[in-house]
Amino acid sequence: MKKLTIFSLILLCVLICYFSVSKNDGFSVIKILSASDFYIDFNKNNVADVNELVQLFDLIPDDTKLSKTDTEKLNYLGQEFAIKTLLGKKVRLIKDDNQNVSVVLADGKNYKNLLIEKGFFLTPQNYNLVRKNLDSLDENKLVSYNPYSKKYHKFNCPHAFSSMNYKILSKDELPKDAKPCKFCHTDLIKISENKEQEKNYNYPKDVYEKYSPLYKDKYMEFYVTDFTKYYYPSSKCLTTACQSLLKEINSARKTIDFAIYGIDNQAEITNALKSAQKRGVKIRWIYDTDKKGNTIYSETFILKKVLSNAKSDIDYSSEIRLHNSNIKDAIMHNKFFIIDKQKVWTGSANISHTDLSGFNANSAVLINSSDIAEIYQREFEQFFSGKFHSLKNKTFPNETVLASSTVSVYFSPQDKVIEKQIIPIINNSKKYVYIPVFVITHKNLNTALINAKNRGVDVRIIVDATSAASRYSSVKLLRSSGIKVKTENSAGKMHMKSAIIDDKYVIVGSMNFTKSGEAYNDENILIIKNTQLAKAFKQKFLYFYTAIPDKWLYKNPQAESENSINSCHDGIDNDFDGDVDMKDSSCRYSVKKYPAKKI
Repeated sequence: MKKLTIFSLILLCVLICYFSVSKNDGFSVIKILSASDFYIDFNKNNVADVNELVQLFDLIPDDTKLSKTDTEKLNYLGQEFAIKTLLGKKVRLIKDDNQNVSVVLADGKNYKNLLIEKGFFLTPQNYNLVRKNLDSLDENKLVSYNPYSKKYHKFNCPHAFSSMNYKILSKDELPKDAKPCKFCHTDLIKISENKEQEKNYNYPKDVYEKYSPLYKDKYMEFYVTDFTKYYYPSSKCLTTACQSLLKEINSARKTIDFAIYGIDNQAEITNALKSAQKRGVKIRWIYDTDKKGNTIYSETFILKKVLSNAKSDIDYSSEIRLHNSNIKDAIMHNKFFIIDKQKVWTGSANISHTDLSGFNANSAVLINSSDIAEIYQREFEQFFSGKFHSLKNKTFPNETVLASSTVSVYFSPQDKVIEKQIIPIINNSKKYVYIPVFVITHKNLNTALINAKNRGVDVRIIVDATSAASRYSSVKLLRSSGIKVKTENSAGKMHMKSAIIDDKYVIVGSMNFTKSGEAYNDENILIIKNTQLAKAFKQKFLYFYTAIPDKWLYKNPQAESENSINSCHDGIDNDFDGDVDMKDSSCRYSVKKYPAKKI
């Protein structure tokens, strides 16, 4: 009997150990997208489900000095390492006190630390090791392959990384039906030999819009600039959005406080500000610079010579600098004006000839409310006292009822508006979520949109062509999840940072739907609950959506090419590569034809 009892105890211990190990030995990695993006089979059905995608970190920091070619080589090496190290293996996910997720291998090693140790994750400390790995890889054995066009490119090809769909493969991994790019493998007939295609397009210029807010009531005017009707940028105040701002500046009696990313080629606005100062209006303003004191809008410094009561986001007081030595180099990305402490004009439009002219699509709002103005004034005073970015205080209170509108004001980074406000609204959506936005990369927002689509909500998105081509863009993920994402194909940009939800909510402001926009930059965001406004904005969104051909539901036109209307003739470097119009290689070569495809 005693032996039987001992045997039973031993068997029980073995069973406990077995089930404990079985329960905690992790989950299998079943698909690798990159060194940091892979699918873990949490439900153990051996299928890479959408909600099983784990996205951990970027292999390469935003401020890296690596070339584009080296960046892609490191991504390729990291992916190869991930395949060898993770694919088919069991891992565990562990969260620290800050909710950061780490992957732990079966042998107990931290996966990210292993990447750093082997030189497949770039840090300031292991640059030499990373450099050694890059130099050992022969880039001539690699190609950039587009699975949609089935073309492959050399790394030095202008088209190698232009599509968001490209993959880096070794030549022996290419499918049998892959075709070499004619540009980087053979000579291609230039468009310059085709006089018909090189002609200047006779689109209208400098067409003034009749003053017509999309929505108007006693307290509010809402504006949307129509980029389908403007083919060239202009320094003139052509749109209702610009005209409203100009009118408010000219009407100001006592004070104008404004925070802008910068100013460029907007003479009517700058002259109005100068005139206001001359007639005794007190003007203070905030603008953005990097840590070296540079700004992307050079006219900002010209205006400062006249309107001298100005500060940039690197103008911290000595006391603030003394106690905050690790201040992050984020951007001051706001675009708001406070007039006489009574009215606020704000939105996505920079004070530039591309935004206020209607060339780019933007949304803006004018609110006549001392309560709203006071909320913005508190934010402005923080700036003027030298508090920017993470040093600012949380916004409170922030909700105001104005007739049929409930207006809530939020600021980045202190209010975490995507996580705490926008995602919950999307999670409760019933009918539709329409998003016109310059760029979308926020991972948890992506998840909320995918979940909404899966429960039957009509989710549609319009994004900018330049941002869609970025490797950080969420366009590919969202499309693969069945969400209808159209890329605009005009010369101007889809520059809005907005959303319309269920004929109820309108979101408008300066914040792109990214982690940087929410967590680092200075931004302002309004969530307006107003049925009539939401319905009016919805109709405008659907107008834009219909105007974009359906073929751009699954492809992305190059921002500067004959596939983007007038972008090769507008005098603007639309894709930021340093070449303008017909000097850009994507304008000099034949138009790429894409057949229509049903989604």
